[in-house]
Amino acid sequence: MGLPAFLLIGAMKAGTTTLYHDLRRVPGLWLPPEKEPGDLLDPAVETPEGRARYAAKFAAAPAGCRPGEATTAYAKRPDHEGVAHRAVRVLGPRLRVIYLVRDPVDRITSQFRHAASLGDETRPPDIAVRADPSYLAYSRYGWQIEPWLARLGPAQVLVLSFEVYAARRQAGLDRVCAFLGVDAVPAGALPANASACRRVTRPGSVLRRVARSRSYLYRVKPRLPPRLHAALKAVALPRAPAAVARAGLAPATAAALRAALADDALAVRAGERAGALRRGMSVPAEIALPDGIAPP
Repeated sequence: MGLPAFLLIGAMKAGTTTLYHDLRRVPGLWLPPEKEPGDLLDPAVETPEGRARYAAKFAAAPAGCRPGEATTAYAKRPDHEGVAHRAVRVLGPRLRVIYLVRDPVDRITSQFRHAASLGDETRPPDIAVRADPSYLAYSRYGWQIEPWLARLGPAQVLVLSFEVYAARRQAGLDRVCAFLGVDAVPAGALPANASACRRVTRPGSVLRRVARSRSYLYRVKPRLPPRLHAALKAVALPRAPAAVARAGLAPATAAALRAALADDALAVRAGERAGALRRGMSVPAEIALPDGIAPP
């Protein structure tokens, strides 16, 4: 049984679901039906038993395919530290990593909407994002990617802009496929995983337990045609409250967040790239990385 040759590590709410579905359509690559397996978060993955459990998730990968997986928690410091070191020990030094970044304030807003849609966040957005340090931490992109760069080097870490990928889907997919050493395919018309008014399964609900069960993910879901799967979701799952779609941050809060992120060069660069696109300016298809993340 093989183990992943590449990881899609985030950032959370930066288009990873869209890229995950795009990569699942590429011949020569194989990602399990379970997005966010998260095995590398647990030190037990370095034991023979843990490694076998992880490898079993890739047992269905056809011979010759490059397996990979997508887990945004791999770039959620300080909640999860040491993941890059563990990943290299388990998967080897030739591992490749893809990291999507987004305008950091837009990403924070989307994270709030995601939490609110699940019922995990009940505070007003301006209070929540100032009180919970995870909102800011997950947008410190340079800090989040630092351990991966240190262990793998910039040649094996690809950083992409969510906004540029969404605007130039085919060019972005071509770049990812070239990075992974496979031929590209035409990009699909799959929607991004927008939090606003999306279908949700509540934490602890029967539907959530079924949807995340190994039997459903590895036996039932792969046999469902995509249109049938979407139709079943539309019937079975409620929509997130409409108010979530309107939740936003006050200008003063957004400005305070940007000021707090001013020492993170990659977060600043992501915001500038998104702002340029909003103004209709032409921008490169990627966010170039230096040998390390230097202060702005």
